[in-house]
Amino acid sequence: MKTQQPFNQRSIIFIGVFGTLWGLSEATLGNVLHLLSVPLSGSILSGIGLIIILIARVYNPVRGSTAMMALIAAFIKIMSFATVKLGPFAGILMEGIIVEVILSLFTQGRFAFYLAGLIVGIYPILQNLVTKTILFGLSFVPVLLDMVAGISERFGYALGWWLVGGYVAIHLIIGLLAAELAWRLNRRVKIHLEQRDHV
Repeated sequence: MKTQQPFNQRSIIFIGVFGTLWGLSEATLGNVLHLLSVPLSGSILSGIGLIIILIARVYNPVRGSTAMMALIAAFIKIMSFATVKLGPFAGILMEGIIVEVILSLFTQGRFAFYLAGLIVGIYPILQNLVTKTILFGLSFVPVLLDMVAGISERFGYALGWWLVGGYVAIHLIIGLLAAELAWRLNRRVKIHLEQRDHV
């Protein structure tokens, strides 16, 4: 994989284009999924965003670029609402920061892609727990039980920890599938570029 590079005009264009692409996917597809009440729509959008920023980082290996793309996407997302909603803004920004940290600490290989997928996949659940316990000062156990009850009500099954385990597993699988798809798309683009260079 490519080593970290300094900022230049090309990197700024990459950040603007892919950050806007991510933001537009959140603003347009996100609204559609919300209107259709699609289950796990937040995780689906996170997966799409993950694919975009992983591929963008491979071809624009500039430290800090992923966080900047997240900032652009978050502003586009927040402008799509009639009222200011800080939740989606913070969620997109945190996803960008998570991927930024991982790709800055590890070589941009399959392991880093999968690690990003796992953490981004589980983050929406952790965000809910952290927000209610740390920011609002609620007790952890009641918040956890309330989340379990909400999952049970959402899927229409009796309350059970097996349901929570399945819910967490689905989030992790979505993250890993997004990471794998990003990796495969990256390899396909790389092969295409190599073949073009040899023509």
